[in-house]
Amino acid sequence: MPSARARNSDSYPLKSSHEVLCVDIGSGGISAARFDEDLTLRGYDEIPWGNHIRSPETLKGFFHQLLQTFEYDAPPAAICIASFMHSFILRYGPLITSRRIETWMGYSPPEGTEAIRRCIGSEFHKRTGCHYHPMFPVFKLASMNIAPWHEVLSPKAFLVEALTGSFVDDYGMASATGLLNIQSSTWDEEILRAAQLRHESLPRLAEPQAVVGKDSKGSPVINGSGDGFMANIGSGCEHSRRIAITLGTSAAVRQMVNVPVLDPAAGTFCYRANSQNAFLLGCASSNGGNALDWARREFNVSEPELQRGRNIPIFLPWLNGERSLEWNPDLKPSWHGREPGHTGKELFRAVMEGVVFNLAQYVEVIENASGIQADQFVLSGNGFLDPAVAPMLTALVSRETLQPEEAGLGTLRGAAITAWRALGHDASPAVERMLLRAKRVTPLDDDGLQERFLRFKQLRAHCRGGL
Repeated sequence: MPSARARNSDSYPLKSSHEVLCVDIGSGGISAARFDEDLTLRGYDEIPWGNHIRSPETLKGFFHQLLQTFEYDAPPAAICIASFMHSFILRYGPLITSRRIETWMGYSPPEGTEAIRRCIGSEFHKRTGCHYHPMFPVFKLASMNIAPWHEVLSPKAFLVEALTGSFVDDYGMASATGLLNIQSSTWDEEILRAAQLRHESLPRLAEPQAVVGKDSKGSPVINGSGDGFMANIGSGCEHSRRIAITLGTSAAVRQMVNVPVLDPAAGTFCYRANSQNAFLLGCASSNGGNALDWARREFNVSEPELQRGRNIPIFLPWLNGERSLEWNPDLKPSWHGREPGHTGKELFRAVMEGVVFNLAQYVEVIENASGIQADQFVLSGNGFLDPAVAPMLTALVSRETLQPEEAGLGTLRGAAITAWRALGHDASPAVERMLLRAKRVTPLDDDGLQERFLRFKQLRAHCRGGL
């Protein structure tokens, strides 16, 4: 994405604190951090969802709790929010919202998908960059009885409105709903009609770095964007020669391109990042760190068996169905070559390999789709804190792989860069300095790894369409 100032940023001079406050709404909870102009971390806190219901009121309560944690003598220079994508809140009136946040982890009834398919047919991916999969908000909304006075807003837009009163969202979050026409940068008229939605039900759209208002203490509030977009920015992956690889609760591989890449057979998504020529091409998995957590519990181990020469089985890790490449919520996990003598550590190793093989295949698919081979890969997400994961992935992608010290802060760092850009300051050189200091991951020395990866891809090709 280009480094551009918001049109009205001149009226918001830097505050004396010289720090921006950034918030990330994630699948596991909500976190916040303050960064100075050099992206030095000046404070961090997080609140896990735990057993709390993911409701709009819970989100707002946690959000204000974090804001109070970061109350300083001087207010932040700006506030910027990132959020998980493919999520929404349905508001029934000015004071009444739905009891829960609809997230990517929930699926729509089949009627919603069929309603869109009848009207849009095979053109859906080429118009939106999304796929026919029940996690996308468009299909959930199409299955609901949306009244003219109902409003649909993302968790990010919900919090931005709470701060400023502005009913606004950005192109990235809009694109991930399946309601945005990726070519025109506007809500798609035909899809809205098929979903029985009106323009008035949806927020106006603005650039991620747009200043959309002020909070009660006078700090500018920046529009922000989805976590995937922000993770790419915060990882220095705003051009095609670097690819961002994120392993958190879920997993994703993303490459920025300047033209939309729309091949439904490839299995990739393609979302518009802004109103200019910036698009996020990628693959996303529903099975990332959550699959590794499951394996740790299932086999009661905390680390894999790395002994050479052992026959490790192949595991297809579709514990939660799958998005890319199949976009099939009904896929099931399966073992191939598992034997009674395999130890718990070896089975955990197989699950880890399955997650990593998935990411490595995503890299191949994305580069084939874009026609641009990356020079470097940048890792983000707490899934890479396991010391075995990054070396395994590096051995498969066979190119320089960087692991920043604060790899889990990629999304928050991207929000900070976006906020500083809105205020007229380019903080991206600090990311380049961070990447110069980043660990160069040494590939795992395992002669059998490439062979098992090839077997994984062969089994996947045979099993497409359901297990």
